[in-house]
Amino acid sequence: MAILMALAHGLLTVFLVFGVPFVARRPRLLRCYLAMLVPTALVNIIGLACPLTVWEKHFWRLAGETPYEGGFISHYFLEPFYSGDLAPSTDTVLLVAMVIWSSPWLIYAASLSITQRRSRHQSNDGPHEPHEPHEPHQARIENPPHQKVS
Repeated sequence: MAILMALAHGLLTVFLVFGVPFVARRPRLLRCYLAMLVPTALVNIIGLACPLTVWEKHFWRLAGETPYEGGFISHYFLEPFYSGDLAPSTDTVLLVAMVIWSSPWLIYAASLSITQRRSRHQSNDGPHEPHEPHEPHQARIENPPHQKVS
């Protein structure tokens, strides 16, 4: 179960980082993406332990294994490539980098979504031209031309 939790956590992480251009082109997925991004960002901003990491470590303990030290990102994504100790500020740098990377994509997705919604709304309502009130049709009675009497 710990491996499944780590896999799901890893897929979520990869999707949050690299899925944002995909989501930007498909605004219908924006709500789903934000539903994953906002709690992740709050956990990191507040400095709480990620619940997925806590559950993964719990499952490692249940399996009789000693869980890794530190966080999920540093353990699976940074430590394999960086052998030195990670400073606490590294998490902050990664969070700032993530915000810089994803913000333009999210702004684009939101503006595209708003534009599409407005377009759909206008096409459903039809043209918005002011209508002049209809006046009842009045038949014009023209006087016949004067005829010369011979």
